[in-house]
Amino acid sequence: MKYLKGYKLFEDLEEVQANVEETDSSDSKYSDIIDEVKLMIEKTIENSGGEFNSFVEEFKKNPEDVQIEGLINDSDIYDFYLKWRNDIDEILNDVKFFDESPTDINAFGLYEYLIKGTERCVLEVIEKF
Repeated sequence: MKYLKGYKLFEDLEEVQANVEETDSSDSKYSDIIDEVKLMIEKTIENSGGEFNSFVEEFKKNPEDVQIEGLINDSDIYDFYLKWRNDIDEILNDVKFFDESPTDINAFGLYEYLIKGTERCVLEVIEKF
């Protein structure tokens, strides 16, 4: 009987851990890239003025018109992709970006496809704020 109680406690513990991992995985899974984008936005605000929440709202409305320092040039965006490629690929996979053909998003080469994908990922990350 003692072993059955111990096994039942073990099963309950596994269930609790699975629930915790499930709830934590969505937020903490991408916490590093989220923190990096927040830092880049804060640096942009520091240099050009403004307020964080209004910057984020404006970026959500017009991502083509609002620029984040460190993500302006294609080469910077590509470097960002190389640094965070695993997280970026997972986020893009979650939003079914890879189901779209390159011509659907006006990308006519791999480099351009990566740039547009990384830009889309940054938008998705900012949506998580």
